[in-house]
Amino acid sequence: PNTPDTSRAAQARDAAREALETQLRTGEPIPLNYAGLVGRHGGLSAIHLAAREGHAATVGALLDGGVPIDLPSAADHSTPMLVAAINGYFDLVAELLARGADPNAASDAGATPLYAVLNVHWAPKARHPQPLEHEQQQTDYLELMRALLDADADVNARLRHTLWYTTYNRDLLGVGRAGATPFWRAVHATDVPAMKLLLEYGADPDLPTIKVSQRGGGRPGQSDPSGLPPIPIGGPAVYPIHAAAGVGYGQGYAGNSHRHAPEGWMPTMRFLVEELGADVNARDLNGYTPVHHAAARGDNEMILYLVEKGADVTAVARNGRTTADMANGPVQRIQPFPATVALLERMGAKNNHRCVSC
Repeated sequence: PNTPDTSRAAQARDAAREALETQLRTGEPIPLNYAGLVGRHGGLSAIHLAAREGHAATVGALLDGGVPIDLPSAADHSTPMLVAAINGYFDLVAELLARGADPNAASDAGATPLYAVLNVHWAPKARHPQPLEHEQQQTDYLELMRALLDADADVNARLRHTLWYTTYNRDLLGVGRAGATPFWRAVHATDVPAMKLLLEYGADPDLPTIKVSQRGGGRPGQSDPSGLPPIPIGGPAVYPIHAAAGVGYGQGYAGNSHRHAPEGWMPTMRFLVEELGADVNARDLNGYTPVHHAAARGDNEMILYLVEKGADVTAVARNGRTTADMANGPVQRIQPFPATVALLERMGAKNNHRCVSC
């Protein structure tokens, strides 16, 4: 029966799809709710279903029978190779690539096989069952990335919006990924070998994610004590150096979800700063600096390193938070790091004593 509740749900779903279609048509970044991020779904043919399950023999038989190798799904235009990559079937991706599949065929969200391979290898921890097929492949993820790049995959292809399936239905990472490149994703995973591989093929190490407007427009009249100019919609959001410092950790529960290379924080930061000249005082869309994000993780070693390289510990974010505030329990159930607070205070940071979880 068509009850008021089901009618409202249908209206919300239709509105979300309309918003996504507007974004795809105009290219303008817009806020999407969860249904909007999922967007159009379904429309899978037999070859997509076989690729999703990693059934290489079935995929091969369908191709031999005349199915186009880059057949897009009817909904979000994912190709069989992209579907295989998203689900971690690296061996099948390699087979499709060898048969001539297009490494630059992207979904409506901007996902390409290159990004998808890296993304699934570092898939965040989740409350839901996670596919682990990528751990059972003969083809290594770096080996497959190189093969895709050798086939002229666009090393700087950017997402059009955050991929809903990155976090398996519940996103705790605390950072939007619209505009993210494979290099940005590698930095977020503190994966220096992948970063170096992508740079070898011409990756731009300075490309940030892209700012999209907040759902509901944000809070009108909210003061901004940072002194920074506003960032327009479509402007830069989060640079790789912020990802390397721990973006999201002081804004939610990213620490419960984020997966990255073990002991990768400092090697990644050193590589960005010393080899690529990243700005240690760069601001993200919220006005946070790398020191803010490092402080949110209680990473004294990184803070001292950034300060040694010229970082300003007195920087204030758009919401008024100082670097010391970020180490002092800025959100519920994120405990303070007293040693980090004390370190930053000694170096001149102001502590506003606004611990939320104390």
